[in-house]
Amino acid sequence: MGRFSLLLCFLMFTIGQAMAADSWSQQVELPAGETPIKLFDGSTLTGWQGLTAEYWSVEDGVILGKNDQAVPASTYLFTEKSYRNFRLLMEVKQTLGEKYSTMHSAVCCLGEVIEDKGQKYGFRGPLLMFCHDWGIWDAHRRNRIYPVGHRGNYRPALEKKGEWNQIEILVIGDRIRMVGNGELVIDMTDKPEMLKASPIGLQLHSNGKPQEYRFRGLVLVENPKDELATLNSQK
Repeated sequence: MGRFSLLLCFLMFTIGQAMAADSWSQQVELPAGETPIKLFDGSTLTGWQGLTAEYWSVEDGVILGKNDQAVPASTYLFTEKSYRNFRLLMEVKQTLGEKYSTMHSAVCCLGEVIEDKGQKYGFRGPLLMFCHDWGIWDAHRRNRIYPVGHRGNYRPALEKKGEWNQIEILVIGDRIRMVGNGELVIDMTDKPEMLKASPIGLQLHSNGKPQEYRFRGLVLVENPKDELATLNSQK
C-alpha cells in the first residue's frame, strides 16, 4: 500500500472517530458512578455480528443498515455480547424509505437470536420501535403492546425528520423504559421468564422497498441506576 493510500485510510479513520465523538449519546450526563461502554468504535463492526455482506456496513463514521431489494425477513445487527440490565444511548436517522407502518426500525433485546424464513440473524423477543412508531412490538407473538398513556399507533410529531433521533433505553429487572427525543414513549413490565439476557440488535425491517437507516453513539452502561438520564421533565 502506497503512502497516499495509507494517509487516506488514516484520514478516513480520524474523521470517523471525530464524527462518533460528536454524538449526543457520548455527551449525556449519566448518573454518578456509571461507567459507559462504547459498543461502536466509529470505524468498524468489531463486536457486532449479522449479514454484513448484504445489509450492514460503516459509512462516514456511523453504522449503515441498507437494502436495495426486498428483505425476506427482518434482519438484525447484533452485539456479540449478551446483556440483561442496561442503559443504552443511541441515535438513529432514516435517510431512505417510506413512512409509518410500511417501514420502521427497532432495537431488540431480552430475547433470542433465531433463523427467520431461512435467513440467519432473526430475533424473537421485545422490539422497541422508532422513528415513526415509538411503540413496542413483542416478537414472542403476542403482537403489539403499547405503554400506559400511549396516544395511538404512531407518534409522527415526535420524529425529527431528516435529523438524528435521540434514544435512551433503560432495562432493569422486569421493567423496560424508552425515551425518544426527550419524551417517555415506553414504560412497561413483563413476566421475568419472557426477559432474558441476549445480544442487543439493530433492526432492518422486512419490506418490499429500498430503505436506509443510520445509527451512531451506541453507548451502554451495565447494571445502571434506576433513573432515566434524558427525560425532559427530569432536567
